[in-house]
Amino acid sequence: MPNLYWKNKEIFEKPKTHENQIIYPFQILESVRSPTINKFISNNELIQRTTENNQKSQFKVNGWDNLLIWGDNRNVINSLIKIFSNKIKIIYIDPPFATGGNFKFKTLIGENNAFEVTKAYSDTWSGGIDAYIEFLYERLVLMKELLAEDGSIYVHLDWHISHYIKVILDEIFGKENFRNEIIWAYPAASAKTRRFFIRSFDSILFYTKSSEYTFNNDPGIYMDYSDRVKFALKEDDKGTFYYRGGSHNGKKLSRKVYIQENGIFPRDVWTDIPYIRANTLEYQAFSTQKPERLLKRIILASTNKDDIVADFFCGSGTTLAVAEKLGRRWIGSDVAKHAINISRKRILDIFNSKDLINWEKKYKKNPYPFKILSVNKNLQDINAYDEFLVNNIQKLKKKKLFQDIKFEIKILKDNNKVSIELLDYFVPNLDLIENRLKKKIQSFSDWIDSWTIDFNRQNSYFNMMWISYRTPKNRKLDLTSYRYYYEKSGKYQISVKVIDILGNETSQEYEISID
Repeated sequence: MPNLYWKNKEIFEKPKTHENQIIYPFQILESVRSPTINKFISNNELIQRTTENNQKSQFKVNGWDNLLIWGDNRNVINSLIKIFSNKIKIIYIDPPFATGGNFKFKTLIGENNAFEVTKAYSDTWSGGIDAYIEFLYERLVLMKELLAEDGSIYVHLDWHISHYIKVILDEIFGKENFRNEIIWAYPAASAKTRRFFIRSFDSILFYTKSSEYTFNNDPGIYMDYSDRVKFALKEDDKGTFYYRGGSHNGKKLSRKVYIQENGIFPRDVWTDIPYIRANTLEYQAFSTQKPERLLKRIILASTNKDDIVADFFCGSGTTLAVAEKLGRRWIGSDVAKHAINISRKRILDIFNSKDLINWEKKYKKNPYPFKILSVNKNLQDINAYDEFLVNNIQKLKKKKLFQDIKFEIKILKDNNKVSIELLDYFVPNLDLIENRLKKKIQSFSDWIDSWTIDFNRQNSYFNMMWISYRTPKNRKLDLTSYRYYYEKSGKYQISVKVIDILGNETSQEYEISID
Protein backbone atom coordinates (compact mmCIF):
# COMPACT_ATOMS: atom_id res chain seq x y z
CA MET A 1 0.00 0.00 0.00
CA PRO A 2 1.41 3.44 -0.89
CA ASN A 3 2.27 5.62 2.11
CA LEU A 4 2.60 9.35 2.42
CA TYR A 5 5.98 10.78 3.42
CA TRP A 6 6.70 14.27 4.67
CA LYS A 7 9.59 16.09 6.25
CA ASN A 8 10.70 14.41 9.50
CA LYS A 9 8.09 11.66 9.21
CA GLU A 10 10.61 9.12 10.46
CA ILE A 11 10.54 10.88 13.83
CA PHE A 12 6.79 10.39 14.11
CA GLU A 13 6.37 7.05 12.42
CA LYS A 14 5.42 4.37 14.91
CA PRO A 15 4.39 7.49 16.53
CA LYS A 16 4.02 8.75 19.94
CA THR A 17 1.79 6.06 21.25
CA HIS A 18 0.50 6.24 24.79
CA GLU A 19 3.46 4.33 26.19
CA ASN A 20 6.07 6.86 25.08
CA GLN A 21 4.13 10.05 25.85
CA ILE A 22 4.22 12.19 28.97
CA ILE A 23 0.84 12.06 30.72
CA TYR A 24 -0.36 15.34 32.18
CA PRO A 25 -2.90 15.18 35.01
CA PHE A 26 -6.37 16.63 34.63
CA GLN A 27 -7.35 19.51 36.87
CA ILE A 28 -11.06 20.05 37.61
CA LEU A 29 -11.94 23.70 37.02
CA GLU A 30 -15.70 23.57 37.40
CA SER A 31 -18.47 21.11 38.22
CA VAL A 32 -21.86 21.71 36.62
CA ARG A 33 -24.45 19.46 38.20
CA SER A 34 -27.70 21.23 39.00
CA PRO A 35 -27.32 25.00 38.68
CA THR A 36 -30.17 27.47 38.73
CA ILE A 37 -30.12 29.35 35.43
CA ASN A 38 -31.62 32.83 35.23
CA LYS A 39 -32.69 33.92 31.78
CA PHE A 40 -34.99 36.59 30.41
CA ILE A 41 -37.40 35.68 27.66
CA SER A 42 -38.95 38.00 25.08
CA ASN A 43 -41.69 39.33 27.40
CA ASN A 44 -39.04 40.18 30.04
CA GLU A 45 -40.40 37.64 32.47
CA LEU A 46 -37.60 36.23 34.60
CA ILE A 47 -37.48 32.46 34.57
CA GLN A 48 -35.75 30.69 37.40
CA ARG A 49 -35.39 27.04 36.67
CA THR A 50 -33.38 24.57 38.71
CA THR A 51 -32.24 21.52 36.81
CA GLU A 52 -32.55 19.29 39.85
CA ASN A 53 -36.30 19.90 40.07
CA ASN A 54 -37.17 17.61 37.20
CA GLN A 55 -33.91 16.04 36.18
CA LYS A 56 -33.89 12.31 35.64
CA SER A 57 -30.72 10.59 34.53
CA GLN A 58 -30.87 9.86 30.83
CA PHE A 59 -27.88 7.54 31.13
CA LYS A 60 -27.82 3.99 32.43
CA VAL A 61 -24.20 4.51 33.46
CA ASN A 62 -24.02 5.57 37.10
CA GLY A 63 -21.54 8.20 38.21
CA TRP A 64 -20.90 9.54 34.71
CA ASP A 65 -20.25 13.25 34.12
CA ASN A 66 -19.73 14.54 30.60
CA LEU A 67 -16.34 16.21 30.09
CA LEU A 68 -15.39 19.54 28.55
CA ILE A 69 -11.59 19.84 28.55
CA TRP A 70 -9.42 22.88 27.93
CA GLY A 71 -6.01 21.99 26.53
CA ASP A 72 -3.92 20.88 23.57
CA ASN A 73 -5.73 17.82 22.26
CA ARG A 74 -2.55 15.76 21.97
CA ASN A 75 -2.09 16.06 25.73
CA VAL A 76 -5.81 15.64 26.35
CA ILE A 77 -6.08 12.46 24.28
CA ASN A 78 -2.97 10.96 25.80
CA SER A 79 -4.26 11.62 29.30
CA LEU A 80 -7.64 10.09 28.41
CA ILE A 81 -6.17 6.84 27.09
CA LYS A 82 -5.46 5.43 30.54
CA ILE A 83 -9.20 5.60 31.36
CA PHE A 84 -10.92 5.41 27.97
CA SER A 85 -8.72 3.15 25.84
CA ASN A 86 -10.99 1.14 23.48
CA LYS A 87 -14.12 2.72 24.99
CA ILE A 88 -15.11 5.63 22.75
CA LYS A 89 -17.67 4.64 20.13
CA ILE A 90 -17.26 7.55 17.76
CA ILE A 91 -14.78 10.36 17.25
CA TYR A 92 -15.80 13.25 15.02
CA ILE A 93 -13.22 15.96 14.39
CA ASP A 94 -13.40 19.16 12.37
CA PRO A 95 -9.73 20.22 12.49
CA PRO A 96 -8.17 23.19 10.71
CA PHE A 97 -8.09 22.66 6.94
CA ALA A 98 -4.61 24.12 6.25
CA THR A 99 -6.23 27.02 4.39
CA GLY A 100 -3.48 29.52 5.24
CA GLY A 101 -6.06 31.95 6.65
CA ASN A 102 -7.47 33.11 9.97
CA PHE A 103 -10.97 32.21 11.10
CA LYS A 104 -13.16 34.60 13.01
CA PHE A 105 -15.89 34.77 15.56
CA LYS A 106 -17.97 37.67 16.82
CA THR A 107 -17.39 39.07 20.27
CA LEU A 108 -20.89 40.24 21.17
CA ILE A 109 -21.17 43.26 23.47
CA GLY A 110 -24.03 44.13 25.78
CA GLU A 111 -27.68 44.14 24.75
CA ASN A 112 -27.69 46.52 21.78
CA ASN A 113 -26.42 44.31 18.94
CA ALA A 114 -22.88 45.71 19.24
CA PHE A 115 -20.05 43.36 18.33
CA GLU A 116 -16.42 43.14 17.28
CA VAL A 117 -14.97 40.47 15.01
CA THR A 118 -11.83 38.77 16.25
CA LYS A 119 -9.70 35.75 15.40
CA ALA A 120 -10.99 32.37 16.53
CA TYR A 121 -7.87 30.52 15.41
CA SER A 122 -5.07 30.72 12.87
CA ASP A 123 -4.87 28.12 10.12
CA THR A 124 -1.36 29.02 8.99
CA TRP A 125 1.53 26.60 9.48
CA SER A 126 5.11 27.85 9.68
CA GLY A 127 6.41 24.50 8.48
CA GLY A 128 3.98 24.37 5.57
CA ILE A 129 2.00 21.29 4.62
CA ASP A 130 4.57 19.01 6.29
CA ALA A 131 3.90 20.63 9.67
CA TYR A 132 0.14 20.30 9.25
CA ILE A 133 0.28 16.62 8.30
CA GLU A 134 2.64 15.90 11.19
CA PHE A 135 0.26 17.72 13.56
CA LEU A 136 -2.77 15.68 12.52
CA TYR A 137 -0.95 12.35 12.05
CA GLU A 138 0.29 12.05 15.62
CA ARG A 139 -3.15 12.97 16.97
CA LEU A 140 -4.97 10.46 14.76
CA VAL A 141 -2.69 7.68 15.97
CA LEU A 142 -3.60 8.47 19.57
CA MET A 143 -7.30 8.73 18.71
CA LYS A 144 -7.23 5.20 17.34
CA GLU A 145 -6.20 3.96 20.79
CA LEU A 146 -9.33 5.54 22.27
CA LEU A 147 -11.74 4.00 19.77
CA ALA A 148 -13.75 0.94 20.69
CA GLU A 149 -13.22 -2.10 18.46
CA ASP A 150 -16.63 -1.46 16.92
CA GLY A 151 -16.02 2.30 16.83
CA SER A 152 -15.81 4.84 14.01
CA ILE A 153 -14.00 8.06 13.23
CA TYR A 154 -15.26 10.88 10.99
CA VAL A 155 -12.69 13.45 9.84
CA HIS A 156 -14.21 16.63 8.39
CA LEU A 157 -12.02 18.37 5.80
CA ASP A 158 -12.23 20.20 2.49
CA TRP A 159 -10.39 20.40 -0.82
CA HIS A 160 -7.25 21.95 0.70
CA ILE A 161 -6.03 18.84 2.49
CA SER A 162 -8.45 15.91 2.30
CA HIS A 163 -6.43 14.01 -0.34
CA TYR A 164 -3.35 13.97 1.92
CA ILE A 165 -5.26 12.97 5.04
CA LYS A 166 -7.04 10.17 3.17
CA VAL A 167 -3.64 8.56 2.60
CA ILE A 168 -2.54 8.78 6.24
CA LEU A 169 -5.94 7.50 7.43
CA ASP A 170 -5.46 4.48 5.15
CA GLU A 171 -2.09 3.95 6.82
CA ILE A 172 -3.36 4.33 10.41
CA PHE A 173 -6.74 2.60 10.20
CA GLY A 174 -6.17 0.37 7.18
CA LYS A 175 -7.62 1.02 3.73
CA GLU A 176 -9.90 -1.97 4.27
CA ASN A 177 -11.59 0.02 7.07
CA PHE A 178 -12.40 2.99 4.85
CA ARG A 179 -16.20 3.20 4.56
CA ASN A 180 -17.13 6.46 2.82
CA GLU A 181 -16.01 9.80 1.61
CA ILE A 182 -19.14 11.79 2.42
CA ILE A 183 -19.70 14.93 0.40
CA TRP A 184 -21.56 17.61 2.33
CA ALA A 185 -22.69 19.99 -0.40
CA TYR A 186 -24.09 23.40 0.50
CA PRO A 187 -24.74 26.68 -1.36
CA ALA A 188 -21.65 28.83 -1.70
CA ALA A 189 -21.78 31.67 0.80
CA SER A 190 -20.08 33.98 -1.70
CA ALA A 191 -19.14 33.33 -5.28
CA LYS A 192 -16.90 36.15 -6.47
CA THR A 193 -14.69 34.17 -8.82
CA ARG A 194 -15.19 33.43 -12.49
CA ARG A 195 -11.77 31.82 -12.90
CA PHE A 196 -12.68 28.33 -11.65
CA PHE A 197 -15.76 26.34 -10.64
CA ILE A 198 -17.27 27.54 -7.36
CA ARG A 199 -16.28 25.42 -4.37
CA SER A 200 -19.27 24.52 -2.24
CA PHE A 201 -18.71 21.23 -0.47
CA ASP A 202 -16.72 19.62 2.34
CA SER A 203 -15.47 16.04 2.57
CA ILE A 204 -16.01 13.84 5.63
CA LEU A 205 -13.79 10.75 5.68
CA PHE A 206 -15.47 7.86 7.50
CA TYR A 207 -13.29 5.00 8.83
CA THR A 208 -13.92 2.22 11.32
CA LYS A 209 -11.46 0.57 13.65
CA SER A 210 -12.35 -2.93 12.47
CA SER A 211 -14.67 -4.80 10.12
CA GLU A 212 -17.18 -5.27 12.97
CA TYR A 213 -18.61 -1.84 13.63
CA THR A 214 -21.81 -0.15 14.70
CA PHE A 215 -23.93 1.21 11.87
CA ASN A 216 -27.64 1.76 12.37
CA ASN A 217 -30.51 1.84 9.92
CA ASP A 218 -32.13 4.56 12.01
CA PRO A 219 -35.03 6.54 10.49
CA GLY A 220 -33.48 9.65 12.01
CA ILE A 221 -30.62 9.56 9.49
CA TYR A 222 -32.83 9.34 6.39
CA MET A 223 -32.72 11.97 3.64
CA ASP A 224 -35.87 13.59 2.30
CA TYR A 225 -37.49 12.25 -0.82
CA SER A 226 -36.86 14.28 -3.94
CA ASP A 227 -39.36 17.04 -4.66
CA ARG A 228 -40.69 14.95 -7.56
CA VAL A 229 -41.55 12.09 -5.20
CA LYS A 230 -42.88 14.36 -2.44
CA PHE A 231 -45.25 16.11 -4.83
CA ALA A 232 -46.42 12.76 -6.20
CA LEU A 233 -47.22 11.11 -2.85
CA LYS A 234 -50.75 9.78 -2.49
CA GLU A 235 -52.62 7.64 0.04
CA ASP A 236 -54.99 4.71 -0.16
CA ASP A 237 -56.20 2.11 2.32
CA LYS A 238 -52.83 0.34 2.16
CA GLY A 239 -50.71 3.40 2.99
CA THR A 240 -48.70 6.16 1.30
CA PHE A 241 -47.42 5.56 -2.25
CA TYR A 242 -46.25 7.15 -5.46
CA TYR A 243 -46.35 5.95 -9.04
CA ARG A 244 -43.12 4.81 -10.60
CA GLY A 245 -43.19 4.99 -14.39
CA GLY A 246 -41.68 2.83 -17.10
CA SER A 247 -42.45 1.46 -20.56
CA HIS A 248 -42.67 -1.88 -22.37
CA ASN A 249 -42.89 -2.36 -26.15
CA GLY A 250 -43.52 1.34 -26.51
CA LYS A 251 -46.39 1.30 -24.01
CA LYS A 252 -46.12 3.50 -20.91
CA LEU A 253 -46.54 1.63 -17.64
CA SER A 254 -46.77 2.72 -14.02
CA ARG A 255 -46.94 0.93 -10.69
CA LYS A 256 -47.60 1.89 -7.12
CA VAL A 257 -44.61 2.05 -4.83
CA TYR A 258 -45.55 2.09 -1.14
CA ILE A 259 -43.13 3.88 1.16
CA GLN A 260 -42.11 2.44 4.53
CA GLU A 261 -40.02 5.34 5.82
CA ASN A 262 -40.25 9.13 5.76
CA GLY A 263 -37.33 9.43 3.39
CA ILE A 264 -34.57 7.42 1.77
CA PHE A 265 -31.47 5.81 3.22
CA PRO A 266 -28.61 8.33 2.82
CA ARG A 267 -26.29 8.30 -0.16
CA ASP A 268 -22.74 9.60 0.26
CA VAL A 269 -23.65 13.03 -1.14
CA TRP A 270 -25.60 15.09 1.40
CA THR A 271 -27.41 18.04 -0.13
CA ASP A 272 -30.21 18.31 2.41
CA ILE A 273 -28.36 20.01 5.30
CA PRO A 274 -27.82 23.78 5.01
CA TYR A 275 -24.90 25.56 6.60
CA ILE A 276 -25.44 27.80 9.63
CA ARG A 277 -26.87 31.26 9.05
CA ALA A 278 -27.02 34.09 11.58
CA ASN A 279 -30.82 33.93 11.73
CA THR A 280 -30.89 30.31 12.94
CA LEU A 281 -31.46 29.45 16.58
CA GLU A 282 -28.29 27.35 16.83
CA TYR A 283 -26.03 30.18 15.57
CA GLN A 284 -23.06 30.76 17.92
CA ALA A 285 -21.27 33.58 16.03
CA PHE A 286 -18.43 31.14 15.21
CA SER A 287 -17.38 31.14 11.55
CA THR A 288 -16.63 27.40 11.20
CA GLN A 289 -19.69 26.19 13.14
CA LYS A 290 -21.27 23.03 11.71
CA PRO A 291 -25.04 22.29 11.66
CA GLU A 292 -26.59 20.10 14.34
CA ARG A 293 -28.42 18.07 11.69
CA LEU A 294 -25.09 17.09 10.15
CA LEU A 295 -23.88 15.63 13.45
CA LYS A 296 -27.28 14.09 14.13
CA ARG A 297 -26.96 11.85 11.07
CA ILE A 298 -23.41 10.83 11.93
CA ILE A 299 -24.07 10.11 15.61
CA LEU A 300 -27.33 8.21 15.06
CA ALA A 301 -25.68 6.08 12.39
CA SER A 302 -22.59 5.08 14.37
CA THR A 303 -23.67 5.00 18.03
CA ASN A 304 -26.37 3.76 20.36
CA LYS A 305 -27.81 5.28 23.54
CA ASP A 306 -25.24 5.76 26.32
CA ASP A 307 -22.28 5.37 23.94
CA ILE A 308 -19.40 7.84 24.29
CA VAL A 309 -18.98 10.50 21.57
CA ALA A 310 -15.76 12.54 21.42
CA ASP A 311 -14.75 15.71 19.57
CA PHE A 312 -11.19 16.99 20.13
CA PHE A 313 -11.65 20.19 18.10
CA CYS A 314 -15.01 21.00 19.65
CA GLY A 315 -15.12 24.70 18.67
CA SER A 316 -18.65 25.99 19.21
CA GLY A 317 -19.80 22.69 20.78
CA THR A 318 -22.07 21.30 18.04
CA THR A 319 -21.00 17.67 18.53
CA LEU A 320 -21.47 17.93 22.28
CA ALA A 321 -24.93 19.50 22.01
CA VAL A 322 -26.11 16.84 19.54
CA ALA A 323 -24.72 14.00 21.65
CA GLU A 324 -26.47 15.47 24.69
CA LYS A 325 -29.83 15.63 22.90
CA LEU A 326 -29.52 12.09 21.54
CA GLY A 327 -28.77 10.56 24.94
CA ARG A 328 -25.09 9.85 24.29
CA ARG A 329 -22.27 10.56 26.70
CA TRP A 330 -19.72 13.06 25.41
CA ILE A 331 -16.15 14.29 25.77
CA GLY A 332 -15.10 17.53 24.10
CA SER A 333 -11.87 19.48 24.10
CA ASP A 334 -10.36 22.59 22.58
CA VAL A 335 -7.13 24.52 23.06
CA ALA A 336 -8.93 27.88 22.83
CA LYS A 337 -10.53 29.15 26.04
CA HIS A 338 -13.21 31.06 24.15
CA ALA A 339 -14.30 27.77 22.54
CA ILE A 340 -14.66 26.24 26.01
CA ASN A 341 -16.72 29.25 27.13
CA ILE A 342 -19.01 29.04 24.07
CA SER A 343 -19.50 25.27 24.48
CA ARG A 344 -20.17 25.66 28.21
CA LYS A 345 -22.96 28.18 27.62
CA ARG A 346 -24.36 26.19 24.72
CA ILE A 347 -24.78 23.08 26.86
CA LEU A 348 -26.26 25.12 29.73
CA ASP A 349 -28.74 26.73 27.32
CA ILE A 350 -29.67 23.48 25.57
CA PHE A 351 -33.16 23.75 27.08
CA ASN A 352 -33.84 26.60 24.62
CA SER A 353 -32.45 24.88 21.50
CA LYS A 354 -34.17 22.90 18.75
CA ASP A 355 -35.30 19.35 19.37
CA LEU A 356 -33.42 17.09 16.96
CA ILE A 357 -36.19 14.54 16.66
CA ASN A 358 -38.92 17.12 16.08
CA TRP A 359 -37.24 20.16 14.55
CA GLU A 360 -40.33 22.35 14.92
CA LYS A 361 -40.21 22.12 18.72
CA LYS A 362 -37.72 23.15 21.39
CA TYR A 363 -35.69 20.55 23.24
CA LYS A 364 -36.92 21.63 26.71
CA LYS A 365 -34.69 19.29 28.68
CA ASN A 366 -31.97 20.26 31.11
CA PRO A 367 -28.34 19.27 30.59
CA TYR A 368 -26.86 16.22 32.18
CA PRO A 369 -24.05 17.01 34.70
CA PHE A 370 -20.66 17.84 33.23
CA LYS A 371 -17.23 18.88 34.42
CA ILE A 372 -14.82 21.38 32.94
CA LEU A 373 -11.24 20.14 33.14
CA SER A 374 -7.87 21.40 32.01
CA VAL A 375 -4.61 19.74 31.11
CA ASN A 376 -2.17 21.98 32.89
CA LYS A 377 0.47 22.16 30.18
CA ASN A 378 1.35 25.19 28.04
CA LEU A 379 -2.07 26.81 28.39
CA GLN A 380 -2.29 30.48 27.63
CA ASP A 381 -2.69 32.24 30.97
CA ILE A 382 -3.87 35.47 29.35
CA ASN A 383 -7.03 34.96 27.35
CA ALA A 384 -7.67 38.45 25.98
CA TYR A 385 -7.61 38.69 22.21
CA ASP A 386 -4.67 40.70 20.90
CA GLU A 387 -6.82 42.51 18.32
CA PHE A 388 -8.52 44.41 21.16
CA LEU A 389 -5.25 45.70 22.60
CA VAL A 390 -3.17 48.62 21.37
CA ASN A 391 -0.03 47.63 19.49
CA ASN A 392 3.25 46.59 21.05
CA ILE A 393 2.05 45.80 24.56
CA GLN A 394 4.74 43.90 26.38
CA LYS A 395 3.66 40.50 27.67
CA LEU A 396 4.37 41.46 31.28
CA LYS A 397 2.30 44.62 30.99
CA LYS A 398 -0.53 42.71 29.34
CA LYS A 399 -0.48 40.07 32.06
CA LYS A 400 -0.64 42.72 34.80
CA LEU A 401 -3.49 44.49 33.01
CA PHE A 402 -5.79 41.49 33.25
CA GLN A 403 -4.60 40.20 36.59
CA ASP A 404 -5.78 43.46 38.15
CA ILE A 405 -9.39 43.10 37.00
CA LYS A 406 -11.86 43.34 39.88
CA PHE A 407 -15.61 43.46 40.36
CA GLU A 408 -17.89 44.71 43.12
CA ILE A 409 -20.84 42.81 44.59
CA LYS A 410 -23.42 43.32 47.30
CA ILE A 411 -24.46 40.41 49.52
CA LEU A 412 -28.20 40.57 50.23
CA LYS A 413 -28.97 38.55 53.36
CA ASP A 414 -32.39 37.70 54.78
CA ASN A 415 -31.87 35.34 57.74
CA ASN A 416 -30.70 32.11 56.12
CA LYS A 417 -31.43 33.25 52.54
CA VAL A 418 -28.69 34.97 50.54
CA SER A 419 -28.57 36.52 47.10
CA ILE A 420 -25.79 38.40 45.30
CA GLU A 421 -26.03 41.62 43.33
CA LEU A 422 -23.29 42.48 40.83
CA LEU A 423 -22.63 46.22 41.15
CA ASP A 424 -19.57 47.03 39.05
CA TYR A 425 -16.71 45.64 36.96
CA PHE A 426 -13.30 47.34 36.79
CA VAL A 427 -10.90 46.94 33.89
CA PRO A 428 -7.70 48.85 34.78
CA ASN A 429 -5.45 50.61 32.28
CA LEU A 430 -8.20 51.17 29.72
CA ASP A 431 -5.68 53.15 27.66
CA LEU A 432 -4.23 49.78 26.59
CA ILE A 433 -7.52 48.69 24.99
CA GLU A 434 -8.48 49.72 21.46
CA ASN A 435 -10.88 52.66 21.19
CA ARG A 436 -13.13 50.80 18.74
CA LEU A 437 -13.99 48.37 21.53
CA LYS A 438 -14.22 50.90 24.36
CA LYS A 439 -16.69 53.03 22.37
CA LYS A 440 -19.17 50.18 22.42
CA ILE A 441 -19.09 49.77 26.21
CA GLN A 442 -22.05 51.75 27.56
CA SER A 443 -22.12 50.34 31.09
CA PHE A 444 -20.04 48.06 33.30
CA SER A 445 -22.33 45.11 32.50
CA ASP A 446 -21.39 45.35 28.81
CA TRP A 447 -18.00 43.89 29.76
CA ILE A 448 -19.63 40.76 31.13
CA ASP A 449 -20.41 37.61 29.16
CA SER A 450 -21.43 35.45 32.14
CA TRP A 451 -21.18 35.32 35.91
CA THR A 452 -21.76 32.44 38.27
CA ILE A 453 -21.84 31.67 41.99
CA ASP A 454 -20.77 28.84 44.25
CA PHE A 455 -22.67 29.59 47.48
CA ASN A 456 -20.81 26.95 49.45
CA ARG A 457 -17.25 26.67 48.16
CA GLN A 458 -15.75 23.50 49.63
CA ASN A 459 -13.48 22.09 46.93
CA SER A 460 -10.44 23.18 44.99
CA TYR A 461 -12.75 23.51 42.00
CA PHE A 462 -15.78 25.72 41.43
CA ASN A 463 -19.25 24.17 41.89
CA MET A 464 -21.68 26.09 39.70
CA MET A 465 -24.87 26.68 41.72
CA TRP A 466 -26.28 29.70 39.89
CA ILE A 467 -25.43 31.39 36.60
CA SER A 468 -26.56 34.16 34.30
CA TYR A 469 -25.08 34.39 30.80
CA ARG A 470 -25.59 35.98 27.41
CA THR A 471 -26.17 33.99 24.23
CA PRO A 472 -26.17 35.25 20.62
CA LYS A 473 -29.99 35.10 20.61
CA ASN A 474 -30.60 36.34 24.15
CA ARG A 475 -28.40 39.24 25.19
CA LYS A 476 -30.03 39.92 28.57
CA LEU A 477 -27.93 39.46 31.70
CA ASP A 478 -29.44 39.29 35.18
CA LEU A 479 -27.39 41.26 37.70
CA THR A 480 -29.03 39.81 40.82
CA SER A 481 -28.94 36.12 41.65
CA TYR A 482 -31.74 34.03 43.07
CA ARG A 483 -31.93 33.62 46.86
CA TYR A 484 -29.99 30.62 48.07
CA TYR A 485 -31.29 28.85 51.15
CA TYR A 486 -28.79 27.65 53.78
CA GLU A 487 -30.24 24.78 55.79
CA LYS A 488 -27.73 24.98 58.67
CA SER A 489 -26.15 27.83 60.59
CA GLY A 490 -22.41 28.41 60.39
CA LYS A 491 -19.74 30.09 58.32
CA TYR A 492 -19.74 29.63 54.55
CA GLN A 493 -17.41 30.59 51.74
CA ILE A 494 -19.06 32.16 48.67
CA SER A 495 -17.15 32.22 45.39
CA VAL A 496 -18.22 34.50 42.52
CA LYS A 497 -16.74 34.11 39.05
CA VAL A 498 -17.07 36.55 36.15
CA ILE A 499 -16.07 35.86 32.53
CA ASP A 500 -15.83 38.98 30.41
CA ILE A 501 -16.14 39.56 26.66
CA LEU A 502 -12.35 39.45 26.30
CA GLY A 503 -12.28 35.90 27.68
CA ASN A 504 -10.83 36.84 31.07
CA GLU A 505 -12.01 34.86 34.07
CA THR A 506 -11.93 36.55 37.49
CA SER A 507 -12.94 34.94 40.80
CA GLN A 508 -13.41 36.53 44.22
CA GLU A 509 -14.31 34.86 47.52
CA TYR A 510 -16.34 36.09 50.49
CA GLU A 511 -17.11 34.63 53.91
CA ILE A 512 -20.60 34.90 55.44
CA SER A 513 -22.13 33.76 58.72
CA ILE A 514 -25.57 32.18 58.90
CA ASP A 515 -27.21 32.29 62.34
